[in-house]
Amino acid sequence: MKNYYEILGINENSSQDEIKKAYRKLSKKYHPDVNPQGEEKFKEISEAYEHLGDPQKKQQYDNRKNNPFGGGMDFDIHSMFEQMMNGNRRQQKVPDKVISIEMTPVESYFGVEKEISYNYSKICSPCDGSGGSRGICPTCSGQGFVMQKMGSGAFQQIFRTSCGSCNGQGYHITKKCNNCHGVGLTKEVETLSVTIPKNVDNGDFMKVAGRGDFDRTYKLRGDLILKVVMNKTDNFEKVGMDLVNHITLNALQLITDDKILLKHPDGDLMISMPKNLNSDKPLRILKKGYRTDNGSGDFYIRVNVTNEMDISDEIKNKIKSLLKQTV
Repeated sequence: MKNYYEILGINENSSQDEIKKAYRKLSKKYHPDVNPQGEEKFKEISEAYEHLGDPQKKQQYDNRKNNPFGGGMDFDIHSMFEQMMNGNRRQQKVPDKVISIEMTPVESYFGVEKEISYNYSKICSPCDGSGGSRGICPTCSGQGFVMQKMGSGAFQQIFRTSCGSCNGQGYHITKKCNNCHGVGLTKEVETLSVTIPKNVDNGDFMKVAGRGDFDRTYKLRGDLILKVVMNKTDNFEKVGMDLVNHITLNALQLITDDKILLKHPDGDLMISMPKNLNSDKPLRILKKGYRTDNGSGDFYIRVNVTNEMDISDEIKNKIKSLLKQTV
């Protein structure tokens, strides 16, 4: 059985104020944001405060600590489950918070620094995350679990299940905090400046450590995960490592223009108009796509041909006349 008093560096006669002061002092020292090597120690400190920072839980802990065999065989079974659960808890990770970040093909071409604002859950200051005044759950007597018998005769077994009355917490909120209304957490807007590397693609993920939602179990914030959503913008599209530009030409341009001007992130490109243009087959310029250390993608131009032209009937008749002369 862990000695939570030793973990916090206090004695059994310490007041709630002394317990809270000890917890805050140690949590500042070992918080992962300040001490990247202190995450396991921080979890241990948080676990100790979870048991000693609540008067009811502290009393239950003291009773078990001072009389470890008071529960007989049941206590040994409970201790085994508790050790198993605590072992699993250490292996678990604070849940991540996932948000989408919109990118354009040109932003991905160069890489970009973006400022993002998002809502995250933080611990409620007035109640210190407790949600308000607490009372021991009468169903499970503060244990957070109940024992159930299943089977009959020689096949009868006793199982420990989470208490349905308090959802396994061991307590009820008797008077809700006016600030968080019993939740223990509040919402706050955070603004971050993040550097997005070049060549990111739709569906890519990036992690910002320690900037997710606050988790009351571990007493720290999870990671923020940015999911890239690539938008087709300014007629550009990213397809793998290739850059695609969608352009529209009218019939008059096909007849009169020998060259076409193309937009490109590195600067405008002038290319010759092919004699046999097929709009079903894109034009291709080698190695003008996204660049990596292992090579470059290509630049494709998809041409859409339209007959929409803002010209008068007089001009149209002149064009028809000239075309007849060339036939």
